[in-house]
Amino acid sequence: MSNYKILYLLSAVYYSLFIVHCSLPAAGLSPKSPEVQQAVDNAVGYLKKNASAENRLGGRALAAMAIMKAGANENHPFVLATIKDIQKTIAPDGSVTIDNHIYTAGIIVLFLGDFGPDKYRRELEAFGNFLYKNQRKDGAWTYLTSGTADAYPSGDMSMTQYGVMAMWTLRQLDINVSNSIINRAAQWLMVAQNPQSGAFAYQTTISQDWNTINRSGERLSMTAAGMASVYVCRDLFRYNGNNVPKADGDKIHEAFQEFQENQDESEGRFTVSKSRFEAAQKRGNVWLESHFFPITSSTEYYFYYLYAFERYAAFRELAENKFHESPPWYDKTAEFLLKNQKEDGSWQGQTGAQVDTAYAVLFLLRSTNKTFEKIVLPNRYGGGNMLGGRGLPKLLTDDIKVQDGKIVSLSEIGDTAALAEKLEDLEKTDDAALKQLAQLPADEVEKLLRKNKLKMKALVGHEQPERRLAAVQIFGKSGEVSNALPLIYALTDPDPAVAQAALDALCRLARIPKNEKLPEDLEKRINIINRWKVWYRSVVPDAVFEER
Repeated sequence: MSNYKILYLLSAVYYSLFIVHCSLPAAGLSPKSPEVQQAVDNAVGYLKKNASAENRLGGRALAAMAIMKAGANENHPFVLATIKDIQKTIAPDGSVTIDNHIYTAGIIVLFLGDFGPDKYRRELEAFGNFLYKNQRKDGAWTYLTSGTADAYPSGDMSMTQYGVMAMWTLRQLDINVSNSIINRAAQWLMVAQNPQSGAFAYQTTISQDWNTINRSGERLSMTAAGMASVYVCRDLFRYNGNNVPKADGDKIHEAFQEFQENQDESEGRFTVSKSRFEAAQKRGNVWLESHFFPITSSTEYYFYYLYAFERYAAFRELAENKFHESPPWYDKTAEFLLKNQKEDGSWQGQTGAQVDTAYAVLFLLRSTNKTFEKIVLPNRYGGGNMLGGRGLPKLLTDDIKVQDGKIVSLSEIGDTAALAEKLEDLEKTDDAALKQLAQLPADEVEKLLRKNKLKMKALVGHEQPERRLAAVQIFGKSGEVSNALPLIYALTDPDPAVAQAALDALCRLARIPKNEKLPEDLEKRINIINRWKVWYRSVVPDAVFEER
């Protein structure tokens, strides 16, 4: 038997043991452990005092993100100073000038993404555009030292992970990301991975016919980065659990194709199959699990690697619909970090004390899960069952919902039927009941609308804007094209928040990115409203539109 086959069999055995170990009840360190929390507090204290000495903008953004993830107020002086430094790099035309290029742009998107889609939308769009323009034709990101990304000879896995993660962040915030960008990135990852070992290299050159020419620098940190990116793309392709689309798949309704600008032939579809993702995952998982132990700080760019591995583990759990409070990889690494933290609260490897300390904090906090809790669970699942009962006893998950990003029980939300009964008399329907109805999962909303559509349509024209907003949010949860009619009517709402919610809901219904902000002036909305009417008539030719 060849050495390779022996190694593969040993890896397979280890993989089995690893999975069994991961399924055991949590018994080790977790982000909630007092000693972990103390280590994070000490590290954040160090960052607050010293992060301003970091001369790289991306490094300061990373430190500010770690400080924020640890619970600091968004008005902390260092956070605000970092945002001002970011804003200075944006020219009036939206172009940006930054050091370290792709690293900096990607980290800035992750950092500003924590503030939500609107507070720093201009900045997010500017850095998103920078990343769009500097993606290679083969789908990777790389150094710009040769003038353009394509002038450099190879794609860079270290940078590509930040490009991919930035695209995912922008998508969660409903900021326009072309499917073709995601398609190219995923395709590059599929080809860049070593098909025998499952590892990823630092630099990979791919020919025009998508065959690998050269891989250079296969190692732990790059494979963690590559596998994190594979799982991120899998999520962007909607191959994860409750994120899988309905029967008409990822295609945008054909009647809506002309509505999108700059539409290319790949925009309305994804080009990498789920089975191809799963094959890449299997290879990469075996490689990472066979190389993870023993833990040693001599690993090249160790703290940078830890953040990549934390992201990989989080997206893998998202794909597998499982969550482990204290998996072995976290317990052992956290123990190592706690033993090796310096007296001033820092850690230092090859990227500098401020950056390495930020990476360690993001790892200890399991920061990607914090992102899931903030923008994925409440936004994607809209108050539905928590993903896989993350961190909850299985027997409780049927009685658990997420409401405004918080865990609540069904008894707090109330029975759908009981809430629906309140619609019998619109004047007696209290605002709290409507907000609760808007928190229901999509399937419950569709049942509600089938029985109460006329009453809900009446609410779209109610005199109170709070009720109109709730009705729009309820219609927006449905996947039925027929529910676009009251949403188009709501585009004329005098309250800008209600009208914008209607536009966002229509974009979700038509499966296109939310790529425009509705003007507050009704006269300036006319063209947008007319385009939606044209779209709806192409679906329902005899549609009659109400006028406000």
